[in-house]
Amino acid sequence: MSKNNFIFFSPAKLNLFLEVLNKEHNGFHNLNSLMCFCDIGDYIKLEKSSSLSLEIEGPFAKNLKKFNKNENLIIKSIKALKKVIDFDSNFNIKLVKNLPIGSGLGGGSSNAATVVRAICKIQSLNIPNEKLMDLLFSLGSDIPFCFLGKTALVQGVGEKVEPTNTIPIFNVLLVNPLIEVSTKEIFKKINNFSKNKTKLPNYKMEINELIKFLSFTKNDLQDIALNLQSEIKLILNIFKSDKNVLLYRMSGSGGTCFGIYKNKTTLESAVQFFQKYNKNWWVRSGKILNHI
Repeated sequence: MSKNNFIFFSPAKLNLFLEVLNKEHNGFHNLNSLMCFCDIGDYIKLEKSSSLSLEIEGPFAKNLKKFNKNENLIIKSIKALKKVIDFDSNFNIKLVKNLPIGSGLGGGSSNAATVVRAICKIQSLNIPNEKLMDLLFSLGSDIPFCFLGKTALVQGVGEKVEPTNTIPIFNVLLVNPLIEVSTKEIFKKINNFSKNKTKLPNYKMEINELIKFLSFTKNDLQDIALNLQSEIKLILNIFKSDKNVLLYRMSGSGGTCFGIYKNKTTLESAVQFFQKYNKNWWVRSGKILNHI
């Protein structure tokens, strides 16, 4: 990484549980969700340039190229940051898009947060934390969490982010049927809300303790997504039939599902099974990151 070239990792996020508590008058939903990152994600390269530009490459580049680049969250976040504090925003930005679009992995939010974090570091920007969090939240409800870059309990409509050290590192398998799921459509169909708000323990859990804890929680969006996309149900049923999976569920509004495994041997066995079952599915294995 030279003085003019910078590379940053933009990780996928996972919702280990997601509770929808109620709906506000403005249409937003109050949530309670334990969120973390994994070592699977996109890469963002920044190079000093004479103007601001964005290039997109990678396996899922074509899914984004059909949209106006000025509408990409990366460009929008830089322009929004520029309104808060003046800085040299002339970068050629190259996004290597490895994560599926509309997959429940927060790829776009992670990209925007990564670029803001990168520019703040490169340009040594000093912005009051509250002002910065307000800016990030105005761009998207997952972006404050992605910017902070730590496992956290996320509440409200995404504006309350409480970092936690309670979960261990574990092996995870991600499977996506490569069918985009509309978050807006999922939330439109919510009729039932969680009556209880899960609280985290005040100690660091071992993997068996985490699995037991998560078994009493769920993703409130999962059943809705299953009714909209049958392949999500199929993926979860395959996880269910695997005697080695410790816990499985859908992340966010879908369609990525994840399974937690005790060791690399059982993890790789599951990877091979899913890859053989449907060669068109996106299948990736990795580990949880408690901080970026």
